[in-house]
Amino acid sequence: MRDLFRAEWLKIAGNRWVAGCMVWIFPIGTVAFILIAGTILLLSSAARQGFRQDEAALWTEQAIGVWSFPNNPIGRLILLGFTAVVFAGEYQWGTWKNIVPRNRRFSLVVVKFVALGVFVVLAFALMSVLWASGWWVLTQIAGASYGPHITAEVIRDFAGDYALAASLAFTSTIIAAGYAALAGMLTRSILGGVIVGFAVTFAENLSIVALLLIGWSLEIPKAVLVYRFTPGYNLLNVASWISEKAPGVVRPYEDGTYSEIVLSDSLEFSVLVLAVWVVSLVLLTGLLFRRQDITS
Repeated sequence: MRDLFRAEWLKIAGNRWVAGCMVWIFPIGTVAFILIAGTILLLSSAARQGFRQDEAALWTEQAIGVWSFPNNPIGRLILLGFTAVVFAGEYQWGTWKNIVPRNRRFSLVVVKFVALGVFVVLAFALMSVLWASGWWVLTQIAGASYGPHITAEVIRDFAGDYALAASLAFTSTIIAAGYAALAGMLTRSILGGVIVGFAVTFAENLSIVALLLIGWSLEIPKAVLVYRFTPGYNLLNVASWISEKAPGVVRPYEDGTYSEIVLSDSLEFSVLVLAVWVVSLVLLTGLLFRRQDITS
């Protein structure tokens, strides 16, 4: 299993242009932003004064806030594009024609999912460290405060939120990889995998509109509650619990008779739904891959 993970990691990292433009660009962009912002603060007293007047920066919020990107719709699309190249590329480049025997296919798929997730989490962990450290440099230049003071309680709360945020990014990557893997199996091409994967993601995000139309036409307004079981909704809900310590609130019917229908769920509910999605996508991908003819 360790050899499989190493091999998958090398293949993922070996796509230098893809990994650089779609994953490593985030920590690299962070460094560029900090350098530019630091230069502006060094050269402009007005910028330093404006920086000090802004709300006091907290290193805990800066480090955790970075993880919100892979969980929002745009971030998910970028991850989907990256995972589509990794999965669908196996077909287009013919690397799976010389694969391990059939009885190891399922293990190969699982390891590929894990390697992808760890790769993305590592990149965003680096980005969060650079971002939080960079803000410390900016506050030093501007003469602003940068809390909170480090205590055992602060570290304990931060560690829990940070672990949950990183786990959420890992989950988002696995779901994107699941979409990309299934699309790659159908199309056997990178472009096809990207297009089908994007279409599925867009359909998922816009499904609330379809559910509203169904509820209105059939006079079943609570049909919109099905949206609670989509990955996108639950990723954002967990992110809300991390950042706001409260559930996200979606009001499909702002006014009128059905305004009391609200989508707002507990952290446990969203974690459970996401776990079901992850397990289902990995199992489905593994089972289909075991039965697929990859020699043609």
